Amino acid sequence: MKTWHGLALLWTLGATLAHAQTISAIKVEPAQPKVGEPVQITVLFENADNPNCNVRLHFGDGTNRDHKVNQAKDVPLVRSHTYNQAGQYTVKAEGKTALPMLKCLGANQTALVKVVAAATKTPGCPAGWKLDARSVNKKTGAYTCGAKAGTAAPPAKPDCPAPLSYFENKTRGQFGCRP
Repeated sequence: MKTWHGLALLWTLGATLAHAQTISAIKVEPAQPKVGEPVQITVLFENADNPNCNVRLHFGDGTNRDHKVNQAKDVPLVRSHTYNQAGQYTVKAEGKTALPMLKCLGANQTALVKVVAAATKTPGCPAGWKLDARSVNKKTGAYTCGAKAGTAAPPAKPDCPAPLSYFENKTRGQFGCRP
């Protein structure tokens, strides 16, 4: 009698596992975000009619988060993450036990994210002024606009990002931002 009870329990457990959620894929959008731009991570599942498992998302930058997938609204699992540095990161969805939740089944799924540096804004000069290309420093943001000597600087002064400050030289017909 005990043998039949044990077999019935094993059969029930096997049937439950056969229908358990299986991690089937992971998508990352955009695949090439800029630093500071949120990335949407989507984990897809098979057999997710009655979700009840746990997934650990590894973002590739040293952070990870556990997510309980136990309601229909949790499938697919969609989360966002923001990277603070440029680089190449591997995002991984891993079934992980977090009691009382058992891990989701299936192989770990990975996706590559290539985070690029945010583009620096090229300074613009107002009408009648020309950007001195040699003066542009992409690292600091410094630049100089030039016109005929004696030309009055425009009334609207540019906002110079710290640690730069605004300058103008009427004698040379220049203005801009510099350290």
